[in-house]
Formats: sequence, structure tokens, C-alpha cells
Amino acid sequence: MEICIINVIHVADEHLESTRRIDEACCLKVLNPDTRLTSRSPLSGPSTRPENMEDHRSPYFCHLITHQVLETIARADIEGFDAMVVKCFDDLGVKEARNFARTPVFGLAEATFHYACQLGGKLGALVPDMPGQVAFVQKQIDDMGLSGRMIPNGVRAERKRFIESFGEALRDPRPMVDRLSEQAREMVDQGADVIVMACGGLGQICGVADFHVLEHRGETIPIVNPLTTAVKMAEMTVAMHRGLGTPIPSEAHGRRRLSAVDFARYRQSFGLLN
Repeated sequence: MEICIINVIHVADEHLESTRRIDEACCLKVLNPDTRLTSRSPLSGPSTRPENMEDHRSPYFCHLITHQVLETIARADIEGFDAMVVKCFDDLGVKEARNFARTPVFGLAEATFHYACQLGGKLGALVPDMPGQVAFVQKQIDDMGLSGRMIPNGVRAERKRFIESFGEALRDPRPMVDRLSEQAREMVDQGADVIVMACGGLGQICGVADFHVLEHRGETIPIVNPLTTAVKMAEMTVAMHRGLGTPIPSEAHGRRRLSAVDFARYRQSFGLLN
């Protein structure tokens, strides 16, 4: 099986392989031996700069980047991958891509929170310290119908501004992991059975640092990292489709994919190349 990781920011061709190796460091321990990971990224747009991470809470920026993500998915859709995973907790373009892509498309947020619900009754979620991020993730939880599974004040920002902490963590993940561990312990003391790293960036740091389990007061608590979870969910869902014929996604209530003719017609009407 080959799963394509869709980056949401531009990654130069010479850096795609190193990006793929980071993804592998987060995921390979849980994947079947014959599953391979591949990376694709938008052809244009900004590259990752920690000082600009707060752009991701700008609605207009997200509009622009979502368009690039969808174009990346459209190109990858003809390559014959078994699944695609959009590498952003915002699930940018996932709903829209499922309307046209023949390849099953997965996001981080849905997979992560629904898997976390299998591990415990009450959840806590840690997010980056960016303006509006707590409210954004809380709305994701509300939209998924999972608000009742959260502890009070169940979405909390890490205790260092993300534009500072992420760059530092890329060089040395331990200080970030230590801060998140401290907050996770507080959430467990307040009723959480499971801690979700509700951010692709936080999850990447924790995954590379192999932070998947928290030991606290003689108990073991799951730390759910999004990319690891979403990639494994994609692998499992494709296997269910192959073995049982389960459609990905359901076609009920008008959810059928666009025909190739309509897909081309839509694109041509907006001056997009096919």
C-alpha cells in the first residue's frame, strides 16, 4: 500500500525526501511492512517559517492555501496512490477533495479525535499558542459532536507562543515535550483519560521525540499524535474497503463523487488546467 502525505505548504523538491523521512519517523512503527509513504506539496505558496505560523489563523490565508492543497490533491489523484492524508489539523480541503478525488482522502482532526475516543471516556487537547486556536479546535470538536467527551476547559494552548516554540523544538524537541507533559498531567488530574495533540506541528515534534505515552501517578495515559493516527486510519480504512467493499466515503444523501466530465467542466469554467 502507498499512502501520499499532502503537505499544506510549499516544500522544495530537494527537501521532499527529508520531509518524507520525518513522516516515517512518526508513522512507521504502526504501519504494515508493505506500506510506503510518499510526500507531495503545493507548487507555490509560502514555505514553513516559524515566525509566520500565525498566518494559519487568517481566513484569507487559509482560503489561498486550501486552493493550493486541492490542486496538489488533484495532481496526486492520478498517480495511483491507495490513500492521501492532508498534513494539517485544520483538515484543509478534505471535504472538497472527497467530492472529486478517486483516491480516499483523510484529514488529521477527524481521525485523531475519533480514535482518541476509543482509548478513554474523557479527552484533553493541547494546541499551539496562536490567536484563536483554542476556539478553532473547540469548534472542530463541536462539529464532530464530541464536546461531551472533553473535560472542562478541555482545549488548552501550550505555554509558549508557537512562533517561538516551534522553531526551538525543531532544533531540540525536549523543552516543548516537557512543557506539554506538564500540561497533560494537569489535565489527567482534572479528569482526562487521553491527551490529544491537536496540531500537526505539535504532533510532529512529539512523534519524532517518541512521546506517545505519559506516566503519571503510577498510571499510563495515551498521548494521541495526529499524523501517526491519521496515516494508520487511512491504511485500515483502505484494508476494510479491499476486504469488505466498504465505500470511502458513503454515497448516501448526494455524496457521490463528481464525474470526470463534471470535474473537467467545473475547472474549465474557472480557467483551471486539467
